[in-house]
Amino acid sequence: MIRLRDLLTEGKFTVTYEPDSPTGFKIDCEFPQKVVEKIDAFGVYNNPRGIPKLDPFVYGWYLMNRYNKDVIVNVRTQDYTLPLFQSTLWGGYLLGIRNLLLVTGDYHPGSPFLIDVTEGITGIRKYLNEGYRIPPLTGKAKKYYNRFLSGEFERKRAKGATDFFVGAVLTPGRKGEKRIYKKKLEAGAQFFITQLVYDAEIIKKFLEDIEPEVPVLVGTAPIKTLKRIKFLKKLGIQGLSDRIIKELKGSEDIGEKCVELCSNMYKELRDFAREYGIKIGAHIMSIKNPVEAGKIIERIEK
Repeated sequence: MIRLRDLLTEGKFTVTYEPDSPTGFKIDCEFPQKVVEKIDAFGVYNNPRGIPKLDPFVYGWYLMNRYNKDVIVNVRTQDYTLPLFQSTLWGGYLLGIRNLLLVTGDYHPGSPFLIDVTEGITGIRKYLNEGYRIPPLTGKAKKYYNRFLSGEFERKRAKGATDFFVGAVLTPGRKGEKRIYKKKLEAGAQFFITQLVYDAEIIKKFLEDIEPEVPVLVGTAPIKTLKRIKFLKKLGIQGLSDRIIKELKGSEDIGEKCVELCSNMYKELRDFAREYGIKIGAHIMSIKNPVEAGKIIERIEK
């Protein structure tokens, strides 16, 4: 199995796929062979919007062994206490998971919010990966305030050092995103995955602004209906420009037009990355549209 870390470090244009996770323990999906052959790794999300899904480490382990592909597991830091955070990660490491994407995740009132995403990144890089337990923290977390970088903490040995490759999320176009990028980078992020993007000009301008020091996987997902366009605009997705919306609305088949636009975007970004020496790749999310997601993947030129 080829590891994602090696591909990204070498500057390869990688393709990752985030399928829908089961709501329960029964796994009844199969992915087209063309899709499996094209991707370099699977992404597995962690209870989006607080909706329970199959444990991402277990599902990631299943996908890794079923398809012999590397896996990126999402970890919603807002849902964990520090003891649970560590025991979960140790368990995932024992299963063979090596890539983590740390996210705050959509707000959920039942989450304790005891660990900020930057603290989770530093906790892994500075402690777990060096063979120590993550020191305890008191009180609620403050968004993008990293207590592990504000003082000295006792280092207690753990039985074994992990070797996680740790990533974080970027939202192109969001106000103050350059500052957030720097905080996550300072925390120890080794790669990034963006929120949904459909317009190459938006992500190119964003990348030129932040001048990324580590690889960036540009995320997208199929759009099939006008209802989905309205929903994404309501969420404030900055990567969906008015120009792209106009093209989608003017097409005879929104789903097929979206596939075309996304595959063309990745071709343009691949050429842009090579010209400017930026390490980027593609991250395609199904979001309940696996057929169209597969078409995007099949049309990507590496």
